[in-house]
Amino acid sequence: MSEVDTRFRMARPADAGTIVAIINAASNGDGGTAGWTHEGAIFEGDRTHAAEVLSLLAVPEAMFLLRVYRGEIAGCAYVKKMGSVAYMGMLAVRPAVQGAGVGKEIIAEAERIARESMGCNLMAIGVATRHRPDVTAFYERRGFARTGRVKPFEGSQARRKTKAPDVRAEWMEKKLVQKHHTYPSGEQSNGKR
Repeated sequence: MSEVDTRFRMARPADAGTIVAIINAASNGDGGTAGWTHEGAIFEGDRTHAAEVLSLLAVPEAMFLLRVYRGEIAGCAYVKKMGSVAYMGMLAVRPAVQGAGVGKEIIAEAERIARESMGCNLMAIGVATRHRPDVTAFYERRGFARTGRVKPFEGSQARRKTKAPDVRAEWMEKKLVQKHHTYPSGEQSNGKR
């Protein structure tokens, strides 16, 4: 019998307001005072709004993955199937719990969903690598590699005013490998000893 992981769930339209609040707080660093990293020095204004989140929730073969931490939604990521590639965007963690491993857990679960449920063999993300070396290093530590290819900003992000010159996102990618069950010593995959 398998256990249900209650740390994660798929978002519903009723979650749009919470998703917006988390993404905007993480993006802006709650006014530049919280979180280990944010885009406050690069972009002006909010990262997203409810109408955009609701439209993304309606996209076929896409979802917002939510991480429940200490009884509340603490983080999210948007995951969308694009052929054999899963795109992950809008990864955000409430600034008050950044550094607690929530973001790493969201990435790992998004990778599992992309691999096992979506059948993808590659995950792609867009990172402002030139202006966000801390975030670039965070993803590199999780197996993502820079590609040198520019990813255009989309949605609300594309309409935000920049505070820094030449802000561009770069595609970063990670190969998703199938996880194999490890058996206790002496067992073989066919169940015989």
